[in-house]
Amino acid sequence: MKKGLINIVLLLVFITSGFLYAGNNKHFNLPADGDGKYVFQQSEDYKLFQNFPNPFNPVTKISYKISKGGFVSLSVFNLVGQELAVLVNENQSMGRYEVEFDASTLPTGVYLYKLQVNGFSSVKRMTVIK
Repeated sequence: MKKGLINIVLLLVFITSGFLYAGNNKHFNLPADGDGKYVFQQSEDYKLFQNFPNPFNPVTKISYKISKGGFVSLSVFNLVGQELAVLVNENQSMGRYEVEFDASTLPTGVYLYKLQVNGFSSVKRMTVIK
Protein backbone atom coordinates (compact mmCIF):
# COMPACT_ATOMS: atom_id res chain seq x y z
CA MET A 1 0.00 0.00 0.00
CA LYS A 2 2.76 2.42 0.91
CA LYS A 3 4.63 1.78 -2.39
CA GLY A 4 1.43 2.36 -4.36
CA LEU A 5 0.81 5.66 -2.58
CA ILE A 6 4.37 6.79 -3.30
CA ASN A 7 3.93 5.89 -6.99
CA ILE A 8 0.69 7.88 -7.15
CA VAL A 9 2.31 10.94 -5.57
CA LEU A 10 5.29 10.72 -7.93
CA LEU A 11 3.01 10.40 -10.95
CA LEU A 12 0.94 13.40 -9.88
CA VAL A 13 4.12 15.46 -9.44
CA PHE A 14 5.32 14.34 -12.88
CA ILE A 15 2.01 15.12 -14.55
CA THR A 16 1.67 18.59 -13.04
CA SER A 17 5.30 19.50 -13.72
CA GLY A 18 4.98 18.12 -17.25
CA PHE A 19 2.51 20.83 -18.16
CA LEU A 20 5.14 23.46 -17.39
CA TYR A 21 7.89 21.85 -19.44
CA ALA A 22 5.97 19.56 -21.81
CA GLY A 23 8.15 17.79 -24.34
CA ASN A 24 11.43 18.69 -22.69
CA ASN A 25 13.57 15.81 -21.50
CA LYS A 26 15.61 18.03 -19.18
CA HIS A 27 17.00 17.62 -15.71
CA PHE A 28 16.98 20.13 -12.85
CA ASN A 29 20.48 20.89 -11.53
CA LEU A 30 22.28 23.54 -9.51
CA PRO A 31 24.88 25.51 -11.47
CA ALA A 32 28.57 25.05 -10.61
CA ASP A 33 29.05 28.72 -9.62
CA GLY A 34 26.74 28.27 -6.60
CA ASP A 35 24.75 31.48 -7.11
CA GLY A 36 21.64 29.71 -5.81
CA LYS A 37 19.69 29.81 -9.08
CA TYR A 38 18.39 26.63 -10.66
CA VAL A 39 19.09 25.89 -14.31
CA PHE A 40 17.94 23.24 -16.75
CA GLN A 41 20.61 21.07 -18.27
CA GLN A 42 20.12 18.63 -21.15
CA SER A 43 21.48 15.12 -20.65
CA GLU A 44 23.30 13.95 -23.81
CA ASP A 45 24.30 10.55 -22.43
CA TYR A 46 20.83 9.03 -22.44
CA LYS A 47 17.65 10.02 -24.24
CA LEU A 48 14.09 8.73 -24.25
CA PHE A 49 12.27 9.90 -27.37
CA GLN A 50 8.56 10.57 -27.79
CA ASN A 51 6.71 7.56 -29.13
CA PHE A 52 5.55 7.68 -32.75
CA PRO A 53 2.83 7.88 -33.78
CA ASN A 54 1.15 9.56 -30.85
CA PRO A 55 -1.80 9.29 -30.35
CA PHE A 56 -1.91 5.75 -31.72
CA ASN A 57 -4.14 2.72 -32.30
CA PRO A 58 -3.06 0.04 -31.49
CA VAL A 59 0.73 0.00 -32.15
CA THR A 60 3.43 2.62 -31.56
CA LYS A 61 7.23 2.69 -31.53
CA ILE A 62 9.33 3.88 -28.58
CA SER A 63 12.96 4.84 -29.22
CA TYR A 64 15.79 5.54 -26.81
CA LYS A 65 19.55 6.15 -26.87
CA ILE A 66 22.12 4.97 -24.34
CA SER A 67 25.76 6.07 -24.41
CA LYS A 68 27.10 3.42 -22.04
CA GLY A 69 26.05 -0.19 -21.80
CA GLY A 70 24.12 -1.31 -18.76
CA PHE A 71 20.92 -2.85 -17.49
CA VAL A 72 17.98 -1.26 -19.32
CA SER A 73 14.39 -1.24 -18.11
CA LEU A 74 11.55 0.16 -20.23
CA SER A 75 8.05 -0.20 -18.82
CA VAL A 76 4.52 1.10 -19.45
CA PHE A 77 2.32 2.38 -16.60
CA ASN A 78 -1.21 3.64 -16.20
CA LEU A 79 -1.82 6.97 -14.44
CA VAL A 80 -2.40 5.22 -11.12
CA GLY A 81 1.17 3.85 -11.23
CA GLN A 82 0.39 0.23 -12.07
CA GLU A 83 2.95 -1.39 -14.34
CA LEU A 84 1.09 -2.73 -17.39
CA ALA A 85 3.93 -3.98 -19.58
CA VAL A 86 7.68 -4.54 -19.44
CA LEU A 87 9.09 -3.85 -22.89
CA VAL A 88 12.81 -4.17 -22.09
CA ASN A 89 14.44 -5.76 -19.06
CA GLU A 90 18.00 -6.73 -20.04
CA ASN A 91 21.61 -5.65 -20.42
CA GLN A 92 22.23 -3.66 -23.59
CA SER A 93 25.32 -2.12 -25.14
CA MET A 94 25.53 1.52 -26.16
CA GLY A 95 23.42 2.56 -29.12
CA ARG A 96 19.98 3.58 -30.26
CA TYR A 97 17.08 1.19 -29.84
CA GLU A 98 13.46 1.03 -30.96
CA VAL A 99 10.73 -1.07 -29.34
CA GLU A 100 7.23 -1.69 -30.64
CA PHE A 101 4.38 -1.46 -28.13
CA ASP A 102 1.00 -3.06 -28.87
CA ALA A 103 -1.82 -1.54 -26.81
CA SER A 104 -4.65 -3.52 -28.40
CA THR A 105 -5.71 -4.86 -24.97
CA LEU A 106 -5.75 -1.41 -23.33
CA PRO A 107 -8.68 1.03 -23.29
CA THR A 108 -8.46 4.54 -24.69
CA GLY A 109 -6.47 6.76 -22.39
CA VAL A 110 -3.16 8.33 -21.40
CA TYR A 111 -0.29 6.09 -20.34
CA LEU A 112 3.29 6.64 -19.22
CA TYR A 113 6.45 4.88 -20.28
CA LYS A 114 9.64 4.95 -18.23
CA LEU A 115 13.26 4.27 -19.21
CA GLN A 116 15.83 3.43 -16.52
CA VAL A 117 19.52 2.76 -17.20
CA ASN A 118 22.70 3.40 -15.17
CA GLY A 119 20.97 5.72 -12.70
CA PHE A 120 19.23 7.67 -15.49
CA SER A 121 15.44 7.75 -15.50
CA SER A 122 13.02 9.45 -17.89
CA VAL A 123 9.24 9.30 -18.30
CA LYS A 124 7.06 10.32 -21.25
CA ARG A 125 3.31 10.29 -21.94
CA MET A 126 1.48 8.55 -24.76
CA THR A 127 -2.17 8.38 -25.77
CA VAL A 128 -4.11 5.34 -26.97
CA ILE A 129 -7.21 6.06 -29.07
CA LYS A 130 -9.72 3.50 -30.28
